[in-house]
Amino acid sequence: METPESSYPAAQSWSYRVPSPPRLNVPPTGFLKQSPAGMPVAPSKTHDFGSTGFSNTDFLSAVTYSDYITGREPQEWTYDHRWEAQRILPFLYLGPVNVARSRGFLKDNGITMVLAVRDTKSAHARLLGSKVAVEMGIAYATVDTAGNQELIAAFPRGIEIINAHLSAMYHQSQRISTDTTPASPGRVLVFCESGNGRSAAMVVAYIMAMFSMDVVKAILIVQSQRFAVAFDDDMKLLLQTYDSILSAKRMVLLTDRQDSGVHIDPDPMFPGIDGWRKPFKRTLNEAEDEDDDMDCGEDGEISGGPSLEKRNGAAPFLDNADRGR
Repeated sequence: METPESSYPAAQSWSYRVPSPPRLNVPPTGFLKQSPAGMPVAPSKTHDFGSTGFSNTDFLSAVTYSDYITGREPQEWTYDHRWEAQRILPFLYLGPVNVARSRGFLKDNGITMVLAVRDTKSAHARLLGSKVAVEMGIAYATVDTAGNQELIAAFPRGIEIINAHLSAMYHQSQRISTDTTPASPGRVLVFCESGNGRSAAMVVAYIMAMFSMDVVKAILIVQSQRFAVAFDDDMKLLLQTYDSILSAKRMVLLTDRQDSGVHIDPDPMFPGIDGWRKPFKRTLNEAEDEDDDMDCGEDGEISGGPSLEKRNGAAPFLDNADRGR
């Protein structure tokens, strides 16, 4: 912003408003139809970590009897579908609270656990429960948070609850399965009051963590089956933050594997990494070598060093005196 008496006009336009983070733009789900198979959900083999909350192909394949990958086309949506639950993954459903209280839905879809993601106030008032599920012998679990900001800490807990139930159902079915009674995997319904808020965020977080998927694609997967899900900017930023946390943890695990002498397959998420991965941090010797390459002149200016050559930023203001020369 430049005033008539200013001797130092701004180099770029600016305003007095409070700084805000960049918006996370999620394209409409209609673009998924450009792919014949929609947008398939499949885990990344390069992130096959045996750690809770991360992609583990062997775990998902075992507990779901290899029925854990989806490639469904975007669902045709009508307004009444918002009161129903949709299958996001072969073993994971998302819907509103009324579905968790529907005996017909729970029985017809073979639901073995309902997971409520709710506010602590609702928990204290004993709302968003499912007595029907308890009466039917279906497992019931909750993830309670005081606000949306606490969801980041609650995501790993919800993921652990889902995976622990899938594992328990797998071992149970192995004990009772016979030739006439085939084994069946666990199926989880995640719900909140509307099925479009916290429960939807939990499902997005599960897909990001277990399938090594970025936040935009995970949101599109959920919205392609439940079109009513529409996150506001705050929720998108929260999910984007969780995506960054997952990426950082994966990079730490990759580094640990490299330090332990474990071979790492090429990964499109980290271009240039093939076979043995080089640490991201400089070693002490590399840092000292760069310092030795820097010379300090008589005027106090530092020259040399590869890191300084790239520090050519733009000045925030311009000097009218210099412009007139």
